[in-house]
Amino acid sequence: MKKEDLLIIGTGLIILAVIIIASFLIPAKPEEQLEEVKVITDTESYNKGDSLKIKIENNLNKSVCFSSCYPYYFEKKNGEWVDYDYMNCPNGDLPKDCIDSKNTKAFELVIPDIGKGIHRLALSACVGCNFEDSFKEDQKFYSNTFIIK
Repeated sequence: MKKEDLLIIGTGLIILAVIIIASFLIPAKPEEQLEEVKVITDTESYNKGDSLKIKIENNLNKSVCFSSCYPYYFEKKNGEWVDYDYMNCPNGDLPKDCIDSKNTKAFELVIPDIGKGIHRLALSACVGCNFEDSFKEDQKFYSNTFIIK
């Protein structure tokens, strides 16, 4: 072999070694971080009494179910996110309104008589839950922010 060939092979091996070492040093995102549930409203501002349309995309590998009592909560931005007061659930709280893995659902609700300002929806969910069991929140998913005028 010529000296030039050895130099090319050696350089190639060094580049390959650098690529392999770099691949171990750059952390990959765990799959759970890539998966998510997206909650998206149809517009950025509403008036009291308006209809708010929501699209929920379940990108998890499991179904997601919401509470039969309170599938969503309004939260208001007052420096921090603050929940409005909700009554305790008068009946049994069961998993309801489920979205299968990799599916999307939409629903519509009327903006109640709540304060003006920046809001979002918080959706309590159980992931991969059993329908026979009581609802137990595993995760909470949040919508984008929107303004109530």
